[in-house]
Amino acid sequence: MLWRALKHVTAGVYVDVGAQHPVVDSVSKAFYEQGWRGIHVEPVPHYAELLRQDRPDEIVLQLALANRAGILDLHVVAGTGLSTGVKAYAQSLQATHGFAHQTIPTPMLPMSTALASLAGQQVHWLKIDVEGLEEDVLRGWDSKALRPWIILIEATVPMSTELRYEGADRILVNAGYRFVYFDGLNRFYIAAEHAELIPAFQTPPNVFDGVQLSGFSSSAWCAHLISSHRTERQADAAQLEAARAELARAENNARARLEEEKTRVHQAVMRAVEAEARASAAEVSANHANDRAIHAEARALLAGNTPLRRVATAIADGRIKSGIKRRIKTALRIAAIAVARHPALKRSAVFALSCIPPLRRRLQVMLAPSPGAASTDSIEKPLPMSPDTALVFRQLQLRQSQYRSEIA
Repeated sequence: MLWRALKHVTAGVYVDVGAQHPVVDSVSKAFYEQGWRGIHVEPVPHYAELLRQDRPDEIVLQLALANRAGILDLHVVAGTGLSTGVKAYAQSLQATHGFAHQTIPTPMLPMSTALASLAGQQVHWLKIDVEGLEEDVLRGWDSKALRPWIILIEATVPMSTELRYEGADRILVNAGYRFVYFDGLNRFYIAAEHAELIPAFQTPPNVFDGVQLSGFSSSAWCAHLISSHRTERQADAAQLEAARAELARAENNARARLEEEKTRVHQAVMRAVEAEARASAAEVSANHANDRAIHAEARALLAGNTPLRRVATAIADGRIKSGIKRRIKTALRIAAIAVARHPALKRSAVFALSCIPPLRRRLQVMLAPSPGAASTDSIEKPLPMSPDTALVFRQLQLRQSQYRSEIA
């Protein structure tokens, strides 16, 4: 109802007397979330500290308001909003509902003194909920210095529907306030200078207000919602725990299968390595046996007077090498004789050898006659030759004579 009347106000100001919890049953919480700020009056130490923690940017006055300054015997009913300065109410709550209480001395000031900092400032709403001391709080109020647009006060005896508001009503009406609405617990009054707010209180809360339950109420309004939400959360938690357990089992099974697969792969690799090692050992043994057989065969071949042995002996003695050299020299001499018989070839050969001195010197050494042999300049005189060279030379001469006769 307050929001319906004041939602057009930006960054408004409020005063919450008997604020109790900063969230549960809080009248100011919705306004605070919309950027409003104000002052909280809360005498119970536990709730005053909670307010300071939740609203560090607001003023929290840990005291009681009354019509005079002094010390109030505050009967604290722990964990509830039923703490009261009226001893009869505290005893009734204990006798009727079993609410035990603890009495603590609490500072007490008139509202005009406690809220002097607000004198002359715009305050958009003032709520008074002090469990039976509402009239005493208003008696300490200076209605000329502090004029909230809307004032609401608790109008019933604690924990009952019995109305008790006559004294507070007289004070408010005499101060120029008009009663506009009762919600079953609180009575709403509007200052005469803000009569434009009266139409907002012609109907109770309805679907057009777009109201949503916060879930932070201690009354039956939210009991079913909270219980349902708690049941759903418990069911979700149980389902989540079961899913986690199933996932853990699956992970353990997968890990076990992976370890088994690793073991099988390792064993297969070891078997393959062992088989390869055995095959390598067998191959080495076969190679050794083959080498021994070859050596034995070689020894057998070399043992007798066989052609192979004669070849090996000739190689060892150097006879094959010297024979090859002799035949190469013979071929070169024949080629030199043939070239010498043709002037054109001789000139070409001489020119070519002059360009390659090392080759010329090598050929001169190879073709040089033995000491005492005839000079090679005379083509008509045969050079000393071995039987093989002489045979090749005679064949060459025969072919040259045949060539000349054919040309003639």
